[in-house]
Amino acid sequence: MNPEGWISISLLASFPRIRQLTPEPQLVREVLALSSVAEVSGDWVRMGGNQWAQFILPPPTPSGHQQMPETATVQESVEEDRNSEEEDDDDVEFVISQENENSSWPPERRIGI
Repeated sequence: MNPEGWISISLLASFPRIRQLTPEPQLVREVLALSSVAEVSGDWVRMGGNQWAQFILPPPTPSGHQQMPETATVQESVEEDRNSEEEDDDDVEFVISQENENSSWPPERRIGI
């Protein structure tokens, strides 16, 4: 639906319920033209009067999400992420030790026992 409430008749004619009635978009247009509750203009239809206005969505509002600068490329962003990950890895220390049989880990998680 566009901002003035118009919908393409071919879109309406593509709905399964309408296609069950007729596969002809021209017939759908002709029937809509006979309606007292719809306005037809060329290949477009909308509710008659001003009733269509209640179904129009308000314009989108800007989100608070920070967008990437348009000058940055995907490659630059990936490289930046890799560099920050490398810096984070310096603080991580992995310790692998032999577990005993009384470990609280389930047997399938114990390695080398």
